[in-house]
Amino acid sequence: MLRFSRALGALLVSVLIATGLAVGLAGPSSARALCDGRSTGGSLDGTGSVGDLLSADLPTWDLGLVSSSVSWLRNGTTFRSGGTSYTPVDSDAGQVIQVQQAVTLLGAIGCTWTSNAVPVIGPAGPGDPGDPGDPGDTILTLVGGLGLPASAEVGQLIALTDPVWSLPGVTTSYQWLRDGAPIPGATGQTYVPGLEDAGHAISAQVTGALLGVPGLTVVTDALNIPLATGTQVSPTGDVTIGGARKVGTTLTLSGPTWDPSDATSKYQWLRDDAPIAGATAATYALAAADFGHAVSVTVTGHKDGFTDNTITSDPVQPLIGDAIQFVMKPRVTGTGAVGKLLTADPGQWTGGTEGSGPPSYTYQWLRAGTAISGAVAQTYQVDKADVGKDLTVLVTATRPAYKAGKFTTAPVHVAKLASRLSASLARKTVDKGKAAVLKLVLKVPGMGSPTGGVKVYDGRKLLKKAAFAKGRHGRLVVKLTGLKPGAHKLKAVYAGSATVAGAASKVVKLTVRR
Repeated sequence: MLRFSRALGALLVSVLIATGLAVGLAGPSSARALCDGRSTGGSLDGTGSVGDLLSADLPTWDLGLVSSSVSWLRNGTTFRSGGTSYTPVDSDAGQVIQVQQAVTLLGAIGCTWTSNAVPVIGPAGPGDPGDPGDPGDTILTLVGGLGLPASAEVGQLIALTDPVWSLPGVTTSYQWLRDGAPIPGATGQTYVPGLEDAGHAISAQVTGALLGVPGLTVVTDALNIPLATGTQVSPTGDVTIGGARKVGTTLTLSGPTWDPSDATSKYQWLRDDAPIAGATAATYALAAADFGHAVSVTVTGHKDGFTDNTITSDPVQPLIGDAIQFVMKPRVTGTGAVGKLLTADPGQWTGGTEGSGPPSYTYQWLRAGTAISGAVAQTYQVDKADVGKDLTVLVTATRPAYKAGKFTTAPVHVAKLASRLSASLARKTVDKGKAAVLKLVLKVPGMGSPTGGVKVYDGRKLLKKAAFAKGRHGRLVVKLTGLKPGAHKLKAVYAGSATVAGAASKVVKLTVRR
């Protein structure tokens, strides 16, 4: 049985003769130039079917026309003179019809115009006259030949017998196919299957052409080329899995080797004996999904002409992956002041896009390196107890099948409470030998009774030391004795405490009379 296919020119049986102008009388190139471009329009119209009228639409000339004549051509040869129409008959089937006009220009220059070519199609075949694709419509047919042997093997010559076409003068070309695809370079009438053809179907595509125009293409039945008897790829060495075997690392393979030695290997990694989608390379990156499961690999040896062979490695049990690492450090945002809210930014960690999504995080806030009880949220409100100390947060990042990653942020220092110290004199002028009374008031926002030492200076001279006592609400009276007569510039300086910043009063002036 033969399968038929038609190219674009399947109904053509002759070369299409190009339309154009030619000089009728031999002459110089200048004469030919006068013909070129001197006509417009012109065509031969019609379906080309036997019995259907062909009409000639002659061109218009723009030079002085002395005389003209019309000829009808069949396959380039004149068969009729005169007239502008013609009805093809049965004997025209398979031929090409054109019309030609010969003219004399300027009384001396002879030119011709030749129309487009119209191939004539014979009557439709019985049973389906309206379908141009039916074999009954085909002018060129295969009537014999192309015999093939009943079977073929690797190394056995396949020869096609000469095709017998329905028309004379047909040239034949060949293209051998493997599983329907062209075999490069296999364009002869014979073909010898190689090892690469074993296990595949071999057929031939044969094309007949008339005068260079393809008329009909047929494809022979296929011959199945069997595998060579008793040949199978055999392993000469095992396949073993190497690597650290930790989640997040890559498994590698050792082996296998095959007989024949040039056999190729195909890989499929397995999780609990089930194929892992897309894992078909010689290496495999262990994922979190592999933890707690058995991972193995099958390797298939392949060589054209041989039967494939598949072997399977021993399974390995993936180990928990190393602690994940940050790729962007965690940090604390916010202001280190009492009452302000601090927020822990967990940063970014390795493995965040692997299957199970980003890591999960836990937090522990630290004051001067010591855990703050209950401070395990992502945010923390600064307390009075934090004044003057450094706050940090320990971020722990965890992902399934990996050890946890830990990182302690850079510290945020909580500033001491601001203080304001004022000084005033009970009397701005005192007599010699009398004590001057200096009143001090220390105010600390948020603290009702600040404590801490204070020093009183006369210019740069230290006159007296005192201290603010608890429960006195930041008030202190300092008596100054033994001052010499004259003017004195008094100033108090508060040293501050562990939680309160220091402060200094403005200068007050005292006069001691003689």
